[in-house]
Amino acid sequence: MTKEIKSSSIQPEPLDDEWSKWLVGEWKGIVRLGGMKSKACREIEPGLNGQFLITKHEHKVTNEEIQELKKIMQISDEDVKKYQNLPFKYLEIWTIDPSNGEIVGYLFDSMRCVATGKGRREGNKEIMEWKWFVHAQGATSIRIIEKVSDDKFIAAEKYMLPDGSTIMEAQGEFTRKKTMTEK
Repeated sequence: MTKEIKSSSIQPEPLDDEWSKWLVGEWKGIVRLGGMKSKACREIEPGLNGQFLITKHEHKVTNEEIQELKKIMQISDEDVKKYQNLPFKYLEIWTIDPSNGEIVGYLFDSMRCVATGKGRREGNKEIMEWKWFVHAQGATSIRIIEKVSDDKFIAAEKYMLPDGSTIMEAQGEFTRKKTMTEK
């Protein structure tokens, strides 16, 4: 027996909350992992009729970052050589659950890691808790994005093993990329 779902429309209205509208755009910044830093870019756009926000992130992987990942993910020296000249990328897709206001998302990265996330907003912060599968199986992370201004945000993420020990911490600072007409 299927449960009847009652709704006033076939599809929910597109995401129109202030946070979602603010995030849409192109962002550039610096990502720090330990003492290492690299340039990064993020493009955030509405997708699937505005029901989701889609984030595309990319930054160049440093040799130091590869060595850290080697320890964490137990990859071979041969794999290290493959990754050294590749950018790190991820695709994140998230929405707001209309039944409870919770943020729900999925993240896929270029190291074939997959994560599911749930989160909330508190003032000028978004807090997401991620559970990692496939390559980083069993790990969890907590990411906090803080809106500093209309054109700036900072992000901090802490990755943990199932025993609760911290395996990696990353920080990023991003500014909105201005279009030619805005400059």
